[in-house]
Amino acid sequence: MAGILEAIKKGFGLAAKNLLLVLILFLFNLVWNLASAPFAVAPGATVTPQLTINALVFSIIFILASIFVQGSVLGLVRDSIKEGKANLGAFLSYGIKYYLRLLGLGILIILIIAIVALIAGLIIAVTAPLNSTVITAIAITAAIAIAVVSALFYLIPFTLSPYALVCEELGVIGALRKSLNVVLKPFSKVFALLLLFVLLVLIALGIGFVVGFLVGMLNAVVPPAVGKALMAVATSAINGYLGIVMTGSFMVFYLSIAVDKGAGEKVF
Repeated sequence: MAGILEAIKKGFGLAAKNLLLVLILFLFNLVWNLASAPFAVAPGATVTPQLTINALVFSIIFILASIFVQGSVLGLVRDSIKEGKANLGAFLSYGIKYYLRLLGLGILIILIIAIVALIAGLIIAVTAPLNSTVITAIAITAAIAIAVVSALFYLIPFTLSPYALVCEELGVIGALRKSLNVVLKPFSKVFALLLLFVLLVLIALGIGFVVGFLVGMLNAVVPPAVGKALMAVATSAINGYLGIVMTGSFMVFYLSIAVDKGAGEKVF
């Protein structure tokens, strides 16, 4: 528990130390928040096929751009931890350097999740026509078991694969193998990683609630257009700040468990 809290503490420290990087993420999020405004649909309004297509294209572009930013942020946060400082001049080069590998990694993880979901769904679908309560219960239990086992032994450890990819300069498969190796030995690290994720989510929800409450109070006394702009700015600021906090926390956690087994020392 102490190690997890230390990782979170260092994550906040990294964010405070790299405010220019936080600013970059803030601006990135703000631009996309404002750009996505035309795709917002008012309650009761009709969603046209063209709007759906445009929103889908916009989402794909945003995801592709986010991968570039992810590579840049991971590289700079790694440098800040290992070298004590991050050179923002490397933002562009890191984004380019890790782009294809992070893209491939994301696609492969999505495919693995899809396969697990397909297997679980097929088990239930195949047994459903039998109209047997017992068999259906067994099928649902088996599907849940497959999902839980896959999450514990693969999907949760895979969340550290981008960090392995950047820190160890690995390829897609190598990053997946490294994340499994460092998280599953011993297996208790899976629950430590899960706890770290839960705590960070709770912190994010707490900060988001407080900021949302304050912005909501301001919205009551300002024009709607101003209120929307304030919400976009507040949301972008929170995402930018917490983006560095979370990346830093997970990076610190990864480096703390990525032990050089030959030397028996931590990598930082």
